[in-house]
This record gives sequence, C-alpha cells and structure tokens, in this order.
Amino acid sequence: MKVKMLMAISLCLLCSTTAVAQQQLQQMVYVGPDKKNQKVIDRYNRCHFRVTLGQTLYRRKSKDFTAIFGVKNNSLMSNDDIEINFLKEWVDNPVYNDKEDRVYFVQIKNKTSDTIYIDRSRCFRMDSDGSRYCYYDSTKCADPLSTKRMIAIPPHAKRNLTDYRWVKREGSNYAEILEYPEEFLWNLDAAGMYEGFVCYDEVKTFTENNSPYYRSFLITYSKQADFATYSLATINCYIREIIGWRYSESIKENVRIVAESRLTGEDKYCITSWMPLY
Repeated sequence: MKVKMLMAISLCLLCSTTAVAQQQLQQMVYVGPDKKNQKVIDRYNRCHFRVTLGQTLYRRKSKDFTAIFGVKNNSLMSNDDIEINFLKEWVDNPVYNDKEDRVYFVQIKNKTSDTIYIDRSRCFRMDSDGSRYCYYDSTKCADPLSTKRMIAIPPHAKRNLTDYRWVKREGSNYAEILEYPEEFLWNLDAAGMYEGFVCYDEVKTFTENNSPYYRSFLITYSKQADFATYSLATINCYIREIIGWRYSESIKENVRIVAESRLTGEDKYCITSWMPLY
C-alpha cells in the first residue's frame, strides 16, 4: 500500500503542468514537522462511534455506511511555514435547492512573515484505489471563472485550497460547479465493502495499517513566486471506523442523528462521511 501511494505521488508530480525545463531549475527544500504537528494530527483522531441500541439489530445487514476518517501519524500538518486543517461546513446545494451538503475545506495557514505561494497544479488528492485528482485543470485556464493556478497567502493569513463556487451560465437551467471542497467519499468496491460488511449499528474499527481505504493530500508551496525553491506537505488519511447506518431522506438530518446519538468526542475536527450501497 505504501509503495502504491509513493508511486501515485510520483506520477502526480510528473503530470504537473509546470514546464520540465523550469522544474529542472527548481529545488525542493525539506521542512520537517514542528512541535505542534502531532497535536494537529490528534485533533482528527479523537471521535469514535458508540453503540447504544440492542444487539438484535446486528442481525440486519446494512447497505449504508458511515465512516470516521482519521489522520496517520506520518502526516505533515504543521511545520515552521504552514499549518493545514480540514474545516467542516454545511453549504447549499445549487442543484438540489432543498438540500445542504457537508463539506470540508482544506485550509492553509501561513505562519511566516513572508507571502506563501501555493501552486495548485502541484497539489493532488490520491486514493488507495489508484485514482488521483489535481487541483488545477489547465484545459479550463481560458475561462475567466475557472480556478486560478496560484494562491498567494499573505503573512499570518489563511486561505482554502479550494473554495465553494458555482454559476448558472446563460441558457442553462443547471448550476455549474466551479470549485468544490472535499466530501471524503470513498470507493466501496475498492474498500471491499458489501451488504453485510457491517450490520445496523455495528461498528468496525481499523488501524493505520489495516484500514480498508486511504486518502492522501499533497500540497506544494513556496516562499518565492517563481518557485525557485519549494516544499511539500503530505497528509495521509484513512478510514478509522465504520458503522452500519440506515439512510434518512434528509442527508443533513441523517448526519445530525449520527452525530448526536452515535459519536463520542464529536467536534469540528471530526471527519465523517456517509456512503450508500446502491
């Protein structure tokens, strides 16, 4: 699994839209974790599922799963330059006006007295199913509404890797998503999850080493606009717990019920996601 992730990171870096000649002149500078790094990681490993209903429900196979994602201890979320957090928010869904989506913004805090630059063409999300996503689409650069490649973060300020932006273009009845945060959805087949993987209100717990699904984020940043030198921060997430859960017609209501009745230690740093087995 570790080899697969390293290969995915290497492939993503090779697919960067930055010119090869320019990259050859650039130098990577390693900036290791600071004393706060473990504290930031621990924020995302505190909450747990608890079971409050009778054991009889275990006989009923679940087709719906709610997961808690944790952060692996080898992640770099805080160093002398930046601090990275996942911020949970509810946003209106422009396609389904009666629903709200729970999303997670990847927030980057500049801890220095210099401007920090983020190159989205070198920032990636990589999953253990082999899929990867680049945060900059060079094919849309001509669109004035498209996501910009570079983010400049002033000293001691914060910026999101992606914001939530959508537009209804002339002649269309449907909203077009321009930027969207993280949802922490996962591939059920790749995770080996099926009807009966867990039963209603049954909880399965995993470690960093035996989790059924992993997700990594690679952030490339520099203190120089031309990226003459640059540094990397990698955050490695994994499914830490799974509970069998019945779907509610209201996604927000479903999440609220789970949070109030099934989660211990739930706070703004608790990353949860619901997936149905269609």
